[in-house]
Amino acid sequence: MNTKTRKTTGASAGTTNSDAVETDNVDKIRDILFGNQMREVSQRFANLEKNLAKDLAALRNENALQIDSLKTFIESEIEILGSKLSGEEQSRVENVDELDDKLKQQVKQIDKKIGDVVNSLDKNSRDINQKILKQSQDFSSELSNQIGEARSRMDGHRQELSAAKVDKQVLSEMLNALALQVNPDESK
Repeated sequence: MNTKTRKTTGASAGTTNSDAVETDNVDKIRDILFGNQMREVSQRFANLEKNLAKDLAALRNENALQIDSLKTFIESEIEILGSKLSGEEQSRVENVDELDDKLKQQVKQIDKKIGDVVNSLDKNSRDINQKILKQSQDFSSELSNQIGEARSRMDGHRQELSAAKVDKQVLSEMLNALALQVNPDESK
């Protein structure tokens, strides 16, 4: 039978105070038994969140640096190719002006050289495109690997935390047993 139903109206104020004291005692016992573990779990979660945030920020920074580096490389290669092309064109123009009397013979040679340059530029362009594609694929693969590693670390931390937390049913049974030991009259 419940203690509150056995109380008389005259003694209800005194009993309410004793219930509050008992509840306060149970809270203190709970804090003594499980307070440190709960604080440790909370601290672990906070540390895990900090570590994940740091790892993600580092990945973002590294990725941004690699993208900037790749962009700079591509721009410099384009500039080099542009300057080579400009130099070749200037050379051709000067040769044509100087060799006006041998124009017909030189036109054939120039056409052949321009074809070679175009083939060379096409080949260089394909090579550069292949290099860019490979670097992009490598970068994408590395990013995927790093994301996978971060996820696996997060799953490992999650599993560690899940293994370390207290089961609610076990905690409830322990607290009930403790309450019965503290106040054996309530079990009657």
